[in-house]
Amino acid sequence: MAENSHIATGAIHVHTTDSDGTKTHEEVAAIASEVGLDFVMFADHMTLQSFHDGKEGYYNDLLVLIGYEHNDNDDCNHYLIFDGDEVFPSSMTAAEYVAAAASKGTLGILAHPDEIRGRDARFRSYPWTDWSVTQFDGIELWNQMSEWMENLKFFNQIRMLFSPRKFLRAPTDRIRRKWDELSLKRKIVGIASVDAHGFLYRAGPLKLTIFPYKVQFKTLRTHVMLDRPLSKDLSEAKQQIYSAIRDCRVFISNYRWGEARDFKFTITSQNGSADIGGSLPFTGSATAKITVPLKGKIRLIGNSKVIKEAKARELEYLIKSPGIYRVEVYHGRKGWIFSNHIRLNAPGE
Repeated sequence: MAENSHIATGAIHVHTTDSDGTKTHEEVAAIASEVGLDFVMFADHMTLQSFHDGKEGYYNDLLVLIGYEHNDNDDCNHYLIFDGDEVFPSSMTAAEYVAAAASKGTLGILAHPDEIRGRDARFRSYPWTDWSVTQFDGIELWNQMSEWMENLKFFNQIRMLFSPRKFLRAPTDRIRRKWDELSLKRKIVGIASVDAHGFLYRAGPLKLTIFPYKVQFKTLRTHVMLDRPLSKDLSEAKQQIYSAIRDCRVFISNYRWGEARDFKFTITSQNGSADIGGSLPFTGSATAKITVPLKGKIRLIGNSKVIKEAKARELEYLIKSPGIYRVEVYHGRKGWIFSNHIRLNAPGE
């Protein structure tokens, strides 16, 4: 698909005045359209009211999709649920609402699963704690608000308030290792989430918005690979997006370091070619080829280990063993692009 694929770029996990955001769907959609996004996936807490009010659809050329964010009674185990039409009871445990969502055929994604915050008791963590569940489709590999909050310290808070994009680094080592571990067993999509709220901050006469929607939409983005242009029919378009995400045909990027739409990662062998999210039978060797829009530090990751690294715009590598392979690209020490996996299946798999 790589040479002829169509890339739809969007922002996932966006809040509005339906819960704890500060702008309406219409206001946020106007901002997202202004900065060139193709889609936005809203996920307010414990409500689908705007979905039932018919606010899902196209706003000019921007596709607006509406799901919601569920959590348990301890306000942990936050779960993004898309492609459904009901809010599950708040009394359910994480295992129960993940199972219930899966039984309805929804798209379920673990929200900020490895969130850890510092000593400031004002801002608690909301991690995923029940790793016994298995029926989810994906994880937030990189959550913009979580990382920003995790890096927030007393000595840097003023700089972080005024330059929020500057402090984003990369998905944590711990969540990347967990993702690889899970993905060895089955497909688990990794997405980027903005977790946008547009929080208002006041300190005496000082008043500003922490991470305005427009700033967040110019930072972490999720790129979805489609086999044809995004349809203008709502029903068809939403299934294009949801199907591609379920199938892991996704890479993520920090737009601060450059437009990533032209990123490509393929693996070819005598058995054919596979793009991000795809698979091939492994029969001795295969060649990985990576192309990035701008020169960066490219890392090819195989079974959670760096197997090749180069500072370049292109990288080719002869793979000699089966497994799962993905790519990381860095701008200096800061993460820029992270792909989902391509799987090389051993004989008999």
